[in-house]
Amino acid sequence: MTASERAARWKRAVVYQIYPKSFRDGNGDGVGDIRGVIEKLPYLKDLGVGVAWLSPIFASPMIDNGYDTSDYCAVNPLFGTMADAEELFEEAKKRDIRIVLDIALNHTSTQHPWFQDALAQGEKRDWYWWREGRCGAAPNNWRSIFGGPSWSQPDGDDQFYLHLFDKSQADLNWENPEVRSAIHAAMRFWLDKGVGGFRLDVVTVISKEPDLRDVIDPRPAPLYRHIAGGPRLHEFLREMRREVFSHYDCIAIGEAPGVDPARAAKLVDPADPMLDMIYHFDLVAMNPVVAGPWDRVAFKRIFSAWDKGIGANGWNSVVISNHDLGRISSRFGDGSPESAKMLLTLVLTQRATPFIYQGDELGMTNAPFESLDDIDDVWAKTTYRLAREKGRTEQQAFAATVAMTRDHARTPFQWSAALNAGFSEAETTWLRVNPNHTTLNAAAQEHDGASVRAFAKQLIALRDDPLWVFGAFEDLAPDDPDVFVYARTYEGRRAVVALNLRGEAKPRPDCVPALTPILPNAGTEIDTLAPWEARIVLV
Repeated sequence: MTASERAARWKRAVVYQIYPKSFRDGNGDGVGDIRGVIEKLPYLKDLGVGVAWLSPIFASPMIDNGYDTSDYCAVNPLFGTMADAEELFEEAKKRDIRIVLDIALNHTSTQHPWFQDALAQGEKRDWYWWREGRCGAAPNNWRSIFGGPSWSQPDGDDQFYLHLFDKSQADLNWENPEVRSAIHAAMRFWLDKGVGGFRLDVVTVISKEPDLRDVIDPRPAPLYRHIAGGPRLHEFLREMRREVFSHYDCIAIGEAPGVDPARAAKLVDPADPMLDMIYHFDLVAMNPVVAGPWDRVAFKRIFSAWDKGIGANGWNSVVISNHDLGRISSRFGDGSPESAKMLLTLVLTQRATPFIYQGDELGMTNAPFESLDDIDDVWAKTTYRLAREKGRTEQQAFAATVAMTRDHARTPFQWSAALNAGFSEAETTWLRVNPNHTTLNAAAQEHDGASVRAFAKQLIALRDDPLWVFGAFEDLAPDDPDVFVYARTYEGRRAVVALNLRGEAKPRPDCVPALTPILPNAGTEIDTLAPWEARIVLV
């Protein structure tokens, strides 16, 4: 297979993100695992996905659900064994599904042997960022993404270590070539076992200005923009391409917080491909549940900006849901099947590789958490603590926590109306199942031709047509605050997609041809878009 053929395969594929802890419990302990993923491979094949992206399965104390790695070359016993992982890779490949692993390379767990050696003033001390404090305080004014300072001082140590995330996640010093070599070796370890590639977690922040100076605005979002795309990022990624990816049939997906389309385009330039695909944050950062009213015009402009910035040069992804966000039908819709179908249409008809998070294809919704005991998310618990420290009442702090908790996306997958939604035969599950599983589940939708699942399968099948993969994108009504209308054009063929972004009926915009739609999800009136209607017409 040539390089161009491999690229075309990745571009055509639909990526399905699996959060293993919540997908399917294969051994009955209440926690999802690798055997559960193996069991459900036929489901993924039936859906039509070509890539299954697994959130971290590496050894970890799970303080941040696997993004705190304690051994890059070991499987977390919570999820199974190395033999289980190898079986998964092989069984997925038999079904023409490639497994992509999520790997956090910016930091390790403080329980990783590397950090433990650094803590003991060993030879790996400079594998991490250590600095003297300033008058007993942190070395600079950076704030952690999870709240609080980005620096912690171990007991008995005269220096602080850097952690952009939780204090249990110490940032690796990529300036050290030994660090890079160790990371490359770990990636080759998995590729040799048959992994199809990696999603490189927050990879755009691995390079930092060595002086680690103060920033004007140390809050997480501005800090991300300051750090992202550091002085040696391109050098580090080219080295990774040369030492690792160039030797395998694999894909490198770069999660790119803080990077705009212009900078991202350089990372996926076909003439110098440091990465194969960008996983940007502009869309996932929009969260009307937390940030207030949804600016639909600004939302649409993000799609146009990224398509123009990268478009056919290099490659993009389209992501509006993942394990860190509330459910899309709750964030951007009203939880109805119609809004879920409309949002799936949006994701699956862009010039980009679409990412679906587990349960999107069913229209799963946010969970009705009743107390802090129902929540596992370390970030959410930090949010609650900080809100209380600022004088918020328990009720106010809990409301803010429920609005932003990542656990909405992490409730167990709803396979059926049975006990624990068919996720597990255990008495209790690691996170409470959403009570709406009795009616909203995969089994109930399996033979329902009008279900969200059936609609998702039809949309995924559309991508067999190159029009929906490679066709040029044009926003036909960029200032319309209610309807997203865009055209896809390829080799003389044209389709128009009209998405009603509101829960109320809207007149058909003039730029939408008065033609019978394919795959209607709501409404029958040609001149009116029903609430949450997704209309696709072939011109």
